[in-house]
Amino acid sequence: MRLRLLMAIALALAGSTCGTLAQTVSFPPTTLPSRLSVLTRSYDNGRTGANTAEHFLTPAGVAAHGMSLQFRLELTGDDPRIEAQPLYVPDIRMSDGNIHNVLYVCSMSNHVWAFDTDTGKAIWPAPVSLGPPFIAKPGDPVDSKGINVSFGVLSTPVIDINRGIMYLVYWLSDEATHQSRQFQLAALRLSDGQEFPGKPPRTVTGSVINAAGQTISVNQVQKQRAALLLVPLRGEATPPAHKMLYIALTGAETPPPGGDATKANHGWVIAFDVDDWAAPSAAWISTPSSFGGGIWQASQGLAADNEGNVYFMTANGGYVEEPARHDFNGATDFAECFIKLSCARGANGPVLTLEDWFSPFRDATRQNFGELDYTDQDLGSSGPIIPTASDVLLGAGKDGVLYVVKRNDMGKVIGDFSHLKAPPTFFTFDPDPTIPSYVGASPTGNLDFKPGPGVKTHHQHSSPVYWDSQAHGPLLFTWGENGNLRAISYDKATGQTKLLAHGEEFASAQLAAPSNPSVGGMPGGMVVLSADGGSEGIVWTTAPIDGDANKHVVAGAVRAYDASNFGGANADNVPKLTNLWEARGFDYSKFCTPVVVDGKLFVPTYDGRIDVYGLGTTPSTRPAP
Repeated sequence: MRLRLLMAIALALAGSTCGTLAQTVSFPPTTLPSRLSVLTRSYDNGRTGANTAEHFLTPAGVAAHGMSLQFRLELTGDDPRIEAQPLYVPDIRMSDGNIHNVLYVCSMSNHVWAFDTDTGKAIWPAPVSLGPPFIAKPGDPVDSKGINVSFGVLSTPVIDINRGIMYLVYWLSDEATHQSRQFQLAALRLSDGQEFPGKPPRTVTGSVINAAGQTISVNQVQKQRAALLLVPLRGEATPPAHKMLYIALTGAETPPPGGDATKANHGWVIAFDVDDWAAPSAAWISTPSSFGGGIWQASQGLAADNEGNVYFMTANGGYVEEPARHDFNGATDFAECFIKLSCARGANGPVLTLEDWFSPFRDATRQNFGELDYTDQDLGSSGPIIPTASDVLLGAGKDGVLYVVKRNDMGKVIGDFSHLKAPPTFFTFDPDPTIPSYVGASPTGNLDFKPGPGVKTHHQHSSPVYWDSQAHGPLLFTWGENGNLRAISYDKATGQTKLLAHGEEFASAQLAAPSNPSVGGMPGGMVVLSADGGSEGIVWTTAPIDGDANKHVVAGAVRAYDASNFGGANADNVPKLTNLWEARGFDYSKFCTPVVVDGKLFVPTYDGRIDVYGLGTTPSTRPAP
């Protein structure tokens, strides 16, 4: 407690002088722990979603004092909506000559801001403009739901703290009509947001030749939603000492005219050697002989292990009903798959190689039921995670089923669960025993989702959070569509999971109610965790209060749950995840996670602002669930 008090006083003093005092005051090494930088989506390249170096916010503190709104970081521009997770670097000298704790924020209007997180003031005289964004017209396939107007920075950037660079991808259009579109990769200096010397913007493109001899190229109509991946994230690469940057693309999953693969959208991974900026990039495509297989993962980034292998999940693709059923083949095309790629430096730049893969099902083996299209299984509706010190890859998609994949032996098989470390388990929900909802869970069968009357979709969009807790051992936290926050134990030895507790609050509560005949409620809750090592954890979530955030701009709520001390039983006799604090009053950014670091909570919104909370002074009253 005394250590936390000393740290809080030190940060308060540093913040009160806008960074000036921080240049002259020093602390003994045993007084202040190292400050955490948030350099990528979900805190690390394993995408665990856990900040285990949070020394200020505790469940007891939040329960006793709540969280108070300190200030709002206001963005300007024609469309200042936030889709990209903000990034954070403490104790950095900026262009004004002072040292600041800095939050970097990118918007859909192609602007980049740097805010002092102690004062709430913008550090740069004006936001950095990357150029005109693409403006979607009604009915444009880029935004079929009509949620956004501008498309600028959609994905979460990544920071190379060793070189002082932020890499980001943005959509550049023409000034006159805003209708042309081209993906650009930028390298900006952290100090002033200007172009890093020797690294001018590069067009993100790529091409491959498929088995039929056709050249398939990146279609600029596709989206670049998945967060960027930098390997290694911290430190330097082992010899040869070059870092690799990975960019993933997604696109439409409908067949192209005449079945022509050259006119289709596909899933792409583009690799750049950022230490050899002029070298050609490498490209890998998921469906060179068909279409789809996009890599979007609800904005989560590709994951990487300590050896530099890259992992991700692909979405729908390659499936057509007429004139005959056709599906991806597992030889050239890889929709609905867990994928493992390696990257090596070649004479002409990076070289990407498909190392392994696993698919839990083929879309052609599933059926449509009522209004729900279950050829739309979309395994890649969220991203995979790599638990700390493990040999597995964990992931769940729209079927709400968790797959525990062996990273070093994925199997290169379709629907053969004997290659998994553990049998598939229902993750975001439990099937209703009164309804014959599921069939075919044999080791070599398909887990076929057949909803009955009143059963809601429980798609996984928020990638799971992983935490090694002292109280319960390894834990997973997830919040599925039309569901509630769930705490699940994970056995590292066997890969098996068990539901331990869940929250009372439902995402899109009225729409999710069984009595409501409507189907929707996307996307559930976005989840991160903060903890001081393995103890005193808090799960932080944002979720829509009601409505479908995929089709409408809806109100959101941010909540804090006790991650280790579960309360009394819920109505179904499952222990309760205690809601410690809750706030509303913002429009929900549907795939953007909150950021918790250095005693502050940053909540991105669709209102053109970041709401910044710190520990409050009085208990907070919570609305009824």
